[in-house]
Amino acid sequence: MNFFKKPIIIVAFALLALPNSGFAQYHFELDPLLSYFSDSRRYELSFNYLMPFGEFAGMTRVTNGSNTFIGDTDNKRNIVAASGFGGDIGLSLPFKRTGHISCWAVNFHLMGNMYAWHDLNQSMGLDGTLKPQTTSLNATTIHVSLPIGIDWKIGNDAICTKRLAFGTSLGAGFIPQVNMTSLDNVTGVDSKMSFGCTPYAKAELSIFAGLDVKLRVMYTLGDILLIDVNKGLPASNTDAAFRITSTSNLIVSFIIMPFSGGWHEWAWYNTYDNYNQHDRLN
Repeated sequence: MNFFKKPIIIVAFALLALPNSGFAQYHFELDPLLSYFSDSRRYELSFNYLMPFGEFAGMTRVTNGSNTFIGDTDNKRNIVAASGFGGDIGLSLPFKRTGHISCWAVNFHLMGNMYAWHDLNQSMGLDGTLKPQTTSLNATTIHVSLPIGIDWKIGNDAICTKRLAFGTSLGAGFIPQVNMTSLDNVTGVDSKMSFGCTPYAKAELSIFAGLDVKLRVMYTLGDILLIDVNKGLPASNTDAAFRITSTSNLIVSFIIMPFSGGWHEWAWYNTYDNYNQHDRLN
C-alpha cells in the first residue's frame, strides 16, 4: 500500500506545480508601452519599392489610322504608375504576450515615397485601342504617410533576441496620408494636395545576420483623388478636363534594424532564455 501512495503523492505535487511553471515558461517581460520610444533596439529603417495603381477618368482624343483628330470621347481606364521609391522609419511597441517568443504590438512608420504617372494623354483609335502621343503628358506624386496598425510578431524581433535566426509578422491597419501631385512641364495648372486614409495588410520575414534585416510586403486599398484638371490642355493633346485617382498600392520594403546589435540575447547555440534562464524553449 505504501508503495502506491508515494507515486500518487509525487504526481499530485507535480500537477499542482505545473500551472505555475507553465506560466513562467510562456512569458517574457513587457515594459511600459511608452518606454519603447526610448528603446533604440526596436527602431527600423527601410527602403521602399512601390507599384501604384490608379484610374484615369476624363476626355480622350479620338484619331483615325493616319493620326488625324476626329473628336473627343469620355474615357475611364486603369493606369499603372512607373515604379516609385522611398523610405521610412518605424517602431513596434509590444503590449500583449501571446507565447514564449511571440506578442501583439502596435506598429507605425513615418513613410515618404515618390512615383510618376506616364502617358496620361493617350489617344484612342477608331477600334478603341489606346496609343501614346508624341508629346507625353506625365505627372509626379509625392506621398507622405503614417501607417498605424496592429502586428502579431513571433521570433527574433518579437523579443529582441540574437539567439533566434528567424521571425515573422502579420499585421493590418490604416494609413493616414497626404499626396501632392503635379503635372510635368505644364504651366497654368497648380499642384494638387490631397488627404486620405486607406486600410492596409502586410507580412514580414525577419532574419538575423549580424544585424536584423527584414523583407516586408504591404498592400493598400482605397480611392484617393490625386489631381483634378478642370480645363483642357491642347498643347499636351488633352482637350478637356480629367482626373487621376489612386486606387491601390503594393509596397515591397527592405528593412534593417540598425540597433539590433544591442539585443541582449546572443547564445543562439543553446535553448535557454536570458530573460528567464531556468526555462527552456519548447
